[in-house]
Amino acid sequence: MESTSPIESAKELLTRCEQTDLLALLETLPAEKQVEVAERILKLNSVTPTGMEEYLKRARKLLADSAANVNPFDEYKPEVPTGVFLKPGQTEFDEMEELGMNELCRVGIVLIAGGLGERLGFSSIKISLPVTTVTKALDEDDEYCYLRYYAEYALAMKKRALARDESLDKDSFYVPFAIMVSDDTYDRTIGLLEAN
Repeated sequence: MESTSPIESAKELLTRCEQTDLLALLETLPAEKQVEVAERILKLNSVTPTGMEEYLKRARKLLADSAANVNPFDEYKPEVPTGVFLKPGQTEFDEMEELGMNELCRVGIVLIAGGLGERLGFSSIKISLPVTTVTKALDEDDEYCYLRYYAEYALAMKKRALARDESLDKDSFYVPFAIMVSDDTYDRTIGLLEAN
């Protein structure tokens, strides 16, 4: 049995998804580019939960409901969740902290850094602000900015995780640290990282 080419598979998928504009665009590309784009389409379909076809059906329904003023949350009643108020020094705090420490090897950090410090009277990116301005004059290290603070926090988490879990590979384990930037902050964030 002959296997279908990526281009044919992508065309069938785009047809089922009613993506006629994208299908027409695909057909205008040179053969090599068609294969590349077709493979990307098929990859997107494979990583989209339930596939692109079902995703588009859900999206179209949500858009139609929105246009018709249908609230998908009408049947739900908001409630204030119950929780636990933990105070340092209490037994329950220590127990919860111990449980949390066991999860350090599964934690990652996402730093939202898309804004500038203009509202704070600062002309650069917020993550380059000093952690404290009160003691800045006393500090010899004027470069102790928020980005460094978060990076050191990630390194401290790594150290604690390695100390707690002997199964972790000391040479390859790290705490994932992602920085979300914007067009306004990208170049300056890269510059701050390279300088430090």
